[in-house]
Amino acid sequence: MGSRPPTVPVLIVEDNDETREVLEQILELRGYATATAEDGLAALGYLRGGNPACLIILDLRMPIMDGWALSRELQADPKFAQIPVVAFSANIDGDFPGAVATIRKAAVDPDVMLNIIDRACLKDIPASRDLSC
Repeated sequence: MGSRPPTVPVLIVEDNDETREVLEQILELRGYATATAEDGLAALGYLRGGNPACLIILDLRMPIMDGWALSRELQADPKFAQIPVVAFSANIDGDFPGAVATIRKAAVDPDVMLNIIDRACLKDIPASRDLSC
């Protein structure tokens, strides 16, 4: 990685406590600040509360507000529509509309995931939609 991670956190939206904690640890080891939310409604509250995110790692199947509903809310709000989203779910086929990448939980390689996050978060490395794994 050629640049330092941004100080603005990566927002991890994941209902499984263990998965959320592992993602948080992986990102923090790489130097990223993190924020977490256990569902889409909590993530929306975090963002609407004026808290920033350089990227959102988004589980799709969650209680209260799932990833699809959160994604629609984000895209409808100009303040949040430009935040890159990485869809991170066990049950997804193909690409998630509007996401910079789609990652299957069962097949995640931490190095590939970190490369995707680096490319999406670091301003000197252009993000691209062909980063799915």
